[in-house]
Formats: sequence, structure tokens, C-alpha cells
Amino acid sequence: MSETPEKLEKQHARGTARRRAMMDAAWALLLERGFSGVTLNDVISQSGGSRTTLYEAFGGKDGLLAAVMTERCKEFSAELHISLETDLPPRDALTDFGTKLAKKIVTEEVARFTQILYSEGQHFLPLIEKFFEVGPDSTRKHLADYLSRQEKLGRIKIENPDHSAEMFESMIIGDWQSRIMKHNPRPPMTDQQISERVSRAVETFLCGIATPETRETFGCSK
Repeated sequence: MSETPEKLEKQHARGTARRRAMMDAAWALLLERGFSGVTLNDVISQSGGSRTTLYEAFGGKDGLLAAVMTERCKEFSAELHISLETDLPPRDALTDFGTKLAKKIVTEEVARFTQILYSEGQHFLPLIEKFFEVGPDSTRKHLADYLSRQEKLGRIKIENPDHSAEMFESMIIGDWQSRIMKHNPRPPMTDQQISERVSRAVETFLCGIATPETRETFGCSK
């Protein structure tokens, strides 16, 4: 006798819940122990799943970690991308993007994951390549695409959108990553400090790429 739709739906829901629990357990273990410290036995123990389910869903440890990192990166980047998927004026779009980026990178979760990337990344290159593909590289491409569209509208003048996107991100991030590597992070910035930092970065960057016709519109001195 074939399975009823109701039974199939319940089985699918249970399978989805098990995969969700495994991904949550893997992420918590990754932040606690690093890549090398994550074991399938611990993931299974904490998630209540089975080795068979894990292999069917993810193919093993690397597949599980790739899946959870991809999900977290997309969640991190999604809000940033929203700022760049419209044709808001450059000052508005860059301020929104820069503020969201500055607030996200100073969280304890991001700081811990960054330390793990730099301390263990050379031993897990396929995973690190996947992280950059769906995370930083994707976000920078969205920023470069936005800048390219603004140039076509005649609002800014840039020769290399990718390089300009990299420069603007660097102005927002500053020495945050190097301090994380040295285990010497600054105290978390207040919203006011973030606002002031982003405002200075946007002003410096935007006035450097404004066309002569838009400098006054952007509030840049002649």
C-alpha cells in the first residue's frame, strides 16, 4: 500500500527537523571547537539524529560544514545585499550598506568565526573557498554591481568597480580583522560611533568618485 500524503508530509517534516537540528549542532560545535574539533558523533549526540540521516542529507562532515557555513553566510549577506539591489542615491545606499556591515562584523559570533578561519583555514581549503564564494566575494560583487550601475547613470566616475568596492569595504572594516587575529579587539562600537565612522567613510569615498556635475548634489566641496 502506498504512503498517504499526510504520512509523507509528516516524514518530510521530521526529516527537515532532523537536518535543521544537525546544522544547528554543527554550527555551535564549530564556533566552540573549530573545524577540526567538530566530530560527527558529537553532532549526532547533540542533534538526536542518526549517522545514516546525516550521510544521506550532507554526505559527511565536510558536506555538513559546507551547508551550515553557506546558510550562515547567506543570512549574513542577505540584508547587506538589499541595500544595493535598488537604485537609491549613492549616499543613501552606501550609508545603509556601511552601517549594516559595521554592526554585523563586531558581533562575537563573527569575531569567533573569523579567528577560526585564519587559524585553521589552510587545512580546510575547499570549505574556506566556499565561504568566500557565498560570503565576502558575493557581497563585494553586489557592491561593485551597484557602483557600476551608478556610473552608468552618470552619478559617479570609477574605472574599476571591483577595486572601488574593495576600497569602500576596507574603509568600513578598518583594522578590525587584524585586531581579531591578535586577540585584541576594540570594545564594541556604539551606534553613534558606527554612524560617525560610516558617515566619514561615505563622505571620503563618495567625494572621491563623484562626477563634477554631482559633487554639489553629494555635498562635496569644489
